[in-house]
Amino acid sequence: MAICAAQMFTLSSAGTDGQNSIADIFRPGAFFVGVNYWGSQAGIHMWRAQDWNEKEIEKDIAALASGGVEVIRVFPTWSEFQPIALSRWSQGTPWGYVEETTDHVLLDPYWLEPGAMARFRFFCDTARKHNVKLMVSLVTGWMSGRLFFPRVLEGKNLLTDPEALMWEGRFVRAFVRANRDHPAIVAWDLGNECNNLGKAETPAQAWNWLNTISSTIRLEDSTRPVIAGMHGISSSMFDTWNLQMQGELLDYLTPHPYSAPWRVDANRGPFNGFRNALHPAGQCLFYQGVGGKPAFPQEVGNFGPAMSPDRIAAAGMRQQMFASWMHGMNGYLWWCAFVQMHLDYPPFENNAMERNLGIFNADASRTPKAHVAALKEFKAFKDSLPFKTLPPRKIDAVCLLSEKHEDAWQTSFGAFMLARQAGFDLDFVGAEARELPEADLYFLPSGEEWESYSHSAWKRLLAKAEAGATVVVSRGGSAGLSDWERSTGLEQQVWRGERNIEFELDGHALHGFDSFTVTQTPIDCEVVAKDKTGNVVVSRKKYGKGQVIVVNFAIEKETMTHLPNVVDGDFSNELWRIYAYAAKAAGVTRLVERDDTRLVVTEHPRGDGSALVCILNTRAEDVTAPLRLAKGRVVNVWNGKYSDGSVSIRANDGCIMEVR
Repeated sequence: MAICAAQMFTLSSAGTDGQNSIADIFRPGAFFVGVNYWGSQAGIHMWRAQDWNEKEIEKDIAALASGGVEVIRVFPTWSEFQPIALSRWSQGTPWGYVEETTDHVLLDPYWLEPGAMARFRFFCDTARKHNVKLMVSLVTGWMSGRLFFPRVLEGKNLLTDPEALMWEGRFVRAFVRANRDHPAIVAWDLGNECNNLGKAETPAQAWNWLNTISSTIRLEDSTRPVIAGMHGISSSMFDTWNLQMQGELLDYLTPHPYSAPWRVDANRGPFNGFRNALHPAGQCLFYQGVGGKPAFPQEVGNFGPAMSPDRIAAAGMRQQMFASWMHGMNGYLWWCAFVQMHLDYPPFENNAMERNLGIFNADASRTPKAHVAALKEFKAFKDSLPFKTLPPRKIDAVCLLSEKHEDAWQTSFGAFMLARQAGFDLDFVGAEARELPEADLYFLPSGEEWESYSHSAWKRLLAKAEAGATVVVSRGGSAGLSDWERSTGLEQQVWRGERNIEFELDGHALHGFDSFTVTQTPIDCEVVAKDKTGNVVVSRKKYGKGQVIVVNFAIEKETMTHLPNVVDGDFSNELWRIYAYAAKAAGVTRLVERDDTRLVVTEHPRGDGSALVCILNTRAEDVTAPLRLAKGRVVNVWNGKYSDGSVSIRANDGCIMEVR
């Protein structure tokens, strides 16, 4: 059920002299761990001549390598590498460009500050010496709440102004051309969250900027992937920065899934809890499904001890790495390498929240924090396995996501979490895709807008039911689907009005919520569950060779944003049972079943009839829990124990079993 489009770059193993090549880093099923990096002693001023210290840089990279770091995302600050100013003549008339550092007239349009370029080259050589790979964020003009750009572009929109695009294009071309021969570099990143450089008013303006930078990179180097460096990208094709254009123009998509205090979908429990364990993997699957290109979490963090102690952050980091790997991501990068507490200049002077996020302290000894032990231990476990890549995970269902007038991230996260609790695996796809991946089970989550889904998308989905699939539609919000009565066997009325929904399923008391009231009367369907008022909550109708199951509230989104105790708290509101009911109705079977819904299981079939089974324990305590095998026997266990039909796993950790 591969959804991702072909990559634009050519995987290369040239120039590796025994080190991991680009092909090794990005091979399907492989996994790297690493950090985002600013110098421990000088931070964002690290490239300046007066702050540059080769011995300290060497100590930094040596400490990172000894801590298990395989990949560093590094930031050549744009204003330091292209310090160009506008020269003016009489009465302020523009009179060409000058090199800001020397005040010489600029004669070479591809001029970059030679000292900064030499310092970057030393950095690359040092990384290579310690077998650390680099992802280079090219247009680093935005960092942690502050813009850093050449003075020549003062007052200009850095995303749309023609002069800004000219100098950005020249910067990228010159920088890539000068460094494309270096074997330490494995990817070119557009920059750091470049959608913050300025305001793009339309998707076309955003597309033009993305195309300018990505195409310029590829003109100089077609052997390395071009990755996004972006966060907060929408599934709506009408939003300015959308996943469709990212997938069109880039090779890898890079969410920044922080459990930030202002988020209503992620920061609703401990950092080492179930919800946060799956946040990076869930957002990557969302990006992949709509964007059609592979994704990995490029910036992950807990916002430091102000949000949770280092030991909790380290435990959360450990389970996020395992969750990302078992769900098919290529890697995981933490923010960031070193604590910045001692720096008294922007951006971290302005943005106090980000001063203490490093996994190492910035003292002379580079004292490691608890995160380093977690990262190093995970890398050692990964490297000790007799296999170097995980086969693709078994997919049981496909979830369609709106690509029209809403961002479906929170909805997708809810679907992912409910499926994980119910014990099966799903993937995502944009609902407007002309061809849907084949599956026995499909989900169409509630839409928020009247035009969340096109009629043709709905028809394609019903055709799958006609052919024998099970289609699950959750009905909340104001989205409209045509031919409703014939498709579902329900007559309904809809109006805006909050409702609490108390009902039972299989003898279990459950609680739902919706901001819309939908009254449903069965006309030609089986009623599976009613609420206390008699209103239908879950129904099922035969449709051709398949069936249509309707859930009468926005279960996916409300799970993530409103309802407590579903994927956090005491987990007493077991809404996952609706997803489990649908999977059973669709005939979904798994090699491994477990009763503890906070054990996350992925199955990875191999061509010889065996399978690797990954099990993540998202609890904050060690567990021993029963597992049922549909067939075969466990012949190997790594990082856990299996005995007498039960598996034992450490708190916030994962294990792998080989089943034959």
